[in-house]
Amino acid sequence: MRNFFILTILSLGFLACQSEDTTKNESPEIQLGNIDLSFSSGLSEAKKKLEKGILLLHSFEYDDARTAFRQTQQMNPDIPMAVWGEAMTYNHPLWRQQEADSARQVLRKLGDTPEKRIAKGKNEIEKGFLKAAEILYGEGDKKVRDQKYAAFMAEFYAQHPDNHEIAAFYALSLLGSVEMGRDEALFHKGAKIAQSILAENNDHPGALHYLIHAYDDPKNAVKAIQAANRYSGVAPDAAHALHMPSHIYVALGMWDEVVKANIASYNASVNRMKRLELDHNARSFHALHWLMYGYLQQQRLAEAKQLLHDMTFFAEKTDSRRARAYLVSMQANYLVETDNWNTPLSKISTDLSDLNINKKALYRFIEGMNAYQKQDTGAMRQIIVTMETERQEVTTLMNEEGMPMCNANGPYSKYANKLDINQAHVMEMEIRGLYNDLLNKSDVAEKWLQEATQLESSISYAYGPPVIAYPSFELYADWLIQQEQWEQAKDQLEKALQRGPNRLKILKAMRQIAQLQNDQQAVASWQEKIDAIIKITAS
Repeated sequence: MRNFFILTILSLGFLACQSEDTTKNESPEIQLGNIDLSFSSGLSEAKKKLEKGILLLHSFEYDDARTAFRQTQQMNPDIPMAVWGEAMTYNHPLWRQQEADSARQVLRKLGDTPEKRIAKGKNEIEKGFLKAAEILYGEGDKKVRDQKYAAFMAEFYAQHPDNHEIAAFYALSLLGSVEMGRDEALFHKGAKIAQSILAENNDHPGALHYLIHAYDDPKNAVKAIQAANRYSGVAPDAAHALHMPSHIYVALGMWDEVVKANIASYNASVNRMKRLELDHNARSFHALHWLMYGYLQQQRLAEAKQLLHDMTFFAEKTDSRRARAYLVSMQANYLVETDNWNTPLSKISTDLSDLNINKKALYRFIEGMNAYQKQDTGAMRQIIVTMETERQEVTTLMNEEGMPMCNANGPYSKYANKLDINQAHVMEMEIRGLYNDLLNKSDVAEKWLQEATQLESSISYAYGPPVIAYPSFELYADWLIQQEQWEQAKDQLEKALQRGPNRLKILKAMRQIAQLQNDQQAVASWQEKIDAIIKITAS
């Protein structure tokens, strides 16, 4: 039987999402999960702090993990895994972020050469983790280093198949070796490793977390529903752990669960912000975005609108690239889901200069839709030129493999990869289609809308609130409805449902077609699905 270390810490409780003055609910202790660090050296008190750091690392709470690893070093400078852990907080594989120089500086605490640093390991496993870090942060291109790191972790795992920490970081290395989009074979391989850990330790936060990431698409999400339901209870003190189950819930169209998960996650981030006296950037804008999207699916429009107003305020107060990127995404999702373009919320001004191309395209898409509503073909023509120019400028900065020639830093950075550019191109095609619709060039309009669906079909599923705010299958279907091509529209909506199960906008479009075809049985069926989501009784 393994001796699992159970980490518990005091909790300040969750804040109410809509009011920060709400009384806190005290809880005596909250867990971050259970792991076995019997292989690690160090005295008991310092080792408990090390455990905390690794548990937080598994839940991607990188800043707090870094603090725990540094505290471990202060308590006992002779724990090499604490230095390893601090270095690992600078690698965010599933966010496509890495601060290699910062990590290398940390590793130098152990010595001025890789050989000296690896030698600080007290046993074979510690030496293996230190060697892995040297590979991950070695010289050369990030893609090559990521793949070499995953290859080393495969060998390391083969030598120690019963060590859960090696297994967990190996599973993560597989997911992180995919530069963009989804590689189903590698994701399934990572999932199997995570499942092998959970078969012995169902409270391992890394195994739960990585299994969810491996399966967070509509095709596979049901395979991770148990992990999703369990993860937030295993690690409720990690805001990201509270959010992660909603990756599965969105993929399955479980909107009540999406809302609950992201209220909890956002509240936890606000709780931490207040406790550590941090600024608004410490808020989980990610959870706020997903929460707004969940509200929109439930047709809780007033609450969704308030969250968009809140995000506008946070973006103004912080003026961070990340906040502005989330604002653009939330604005676009809100406008598309409500179909209310005649609102000041459609005209929020945002600095786009340092945003990723898909965020710029989202903003231009909003401008294009505003112009379309006004039937302003001149404005639409200029917006199309701008979208094409911005897309082509970014394309010239990519290598032959579709990756930026500088380091990739995730979807909320300014660096784009081929996936980002393709998403931007889909939105550009959509605006081109609507522009030609205004010109009464139906054949040309349909050509662009069809090409948009073809390109979107060819790129990887993007989990969560739609990155292409108006999914091309839905936009094309809405256009076909206007052309009274109802069967063709239903075909597009069926495709849309495969990518967005239970999306309210799709269900309403299906109901609309049934009404137009005077199919009362289908109307009732679609109405029942809608009522189940928005919690009203069908009349």
